[in-house]
Amino acid sequence: MTAAGKISIALYHRNRQCYAVKIVSSRPQASRILVGKSPEQVLTTVPLLFSVCSHAQAYAALQACSSALGRVPEPKIEAAREMLVQLEKLREQCWRILLDWPGFVGMAADKKSLKSLMAFDAQFKMVLFRDGQGFNLDSVLSINTERLTILIDEVALLIDAVIFKGDLHGFMAIVNEVQLLDWLRDNKSLPATLLNDVYRRNWQAIGQNKVSCLPELDGQELNQFMEQEDLSIFSQYPQWQGRCFESTVLNRQRQQPLIIALEARYQNGLLVRILTRLLEVSQVLSNLRLLLNAINDDFCVTINKEFGRDIGLGKVQAARGLLIHRVELWQGRVKDYCIVAPTEWNFHPQGVVAQSLKSLQANDAELLRQQAECLINSIDPCVYYDLTLIDSDKAPSTHA
Repeated sequence: MTAAGKISIALYHRNRQCYAVKIVSSRPQASRILVGKSPEQVLTTVPLLFSVCSHAQAYAALQACSSALGRVPEPKIEAAREMLVQLEKLREQCWRILLDWPGFVGMAADKKSLKSLMAFDAQFKMVLFRDGQGFNLDSVLSINTERLTILIDEVALLIDAVIFKGDLHGFMAIVNEVQLLDWLRDNKSLPATLLNDVYRRNWQAIGQNKVSCLPELDGQELNQFMEQEDLSIFSQYPQWQGRCFESTVLNRQRQQPLIIALEARYQNGLLVRILTRLLEVSQVLSNLRLLLNAINDDFCVTINKEFGRDIGLGKVQAARGLLIHRVELWQGRVKDYCIVAPTEWNFHPQGVVAQSLKSLQANDAELLRQQAECLINSIDPCVYYDLTLIDSDKAPSTHA
């Protein structure tokens, strides 16, 4: 049982210029399966529905159900759950870096390193929660601080070695383009190879567009908004205040000094998007240590607010952006359930992907396809997609 589907993207071009983009999603509305279930059944079912970002999905569902039931979670257990979500973010970003980025520069995918990273998930669960069960209403902490500290160190060492070739700290110190170019010089790491290729092709600014990052949404305001919306439409084609927004890693990283400096020159083009993914990786490593301190020091993390009896909202920053779950209960069963994933914001027919692709121009169709695939990868759907290029005078060519 999985909620997959695919996204079909058609890019129409003429005279080396893209002039229209059509995006069609066949992603099913998985939330329909949850209607009629108890909160406990919801929390058992959700991880089975979503093979991608299952921790974020489970956490958002737990937040929504807990809120609807009037339960207030303990800060320590919330920090432990967030640690699993952060680890999942790291895995998803590294999936793209280690498996997809090599193909853009003629290198082989690094499946071995990704497999090593994925093995940490089960280990983290077991040193955080009894029986490794972190997203149930009755989850119990069982923290092995010493082992957890070692695991975080091991993850950091792996990432430093396989992605940054031992120079993670050097990358984290970069705050402007001059320092970035200096770091790229004679750097043999995979990210440096890709970034140097972007500069060589003069692709730094491709894909720039006027779609803004989704602002921070207040839970009460969002819930009131959703009460007035047709949620079957909102969940598939979300807009806020009548506008399309993007919800990607750029939202979380745009206050970084390096991104501020580069956005001033390249806006939200390809160079900025590639670097936000690398910054996200480095920030997750820092976040894991901060969450460990929160668990040890009883630091109070933000918890979900209660909206009223039988109505609950969950908001989680998943790997690809903001994930929203909203549940309405009636006599202990789900009356209505809504899931709004970041892919629906980003791959909206008029959203950030459509506007990015519409801005493209290249000397030939093959270069146009390469640009499009790099941009789609940088924004990152959570499902399979196919890309079709349609020349006004020729038959279409399709690529997965």
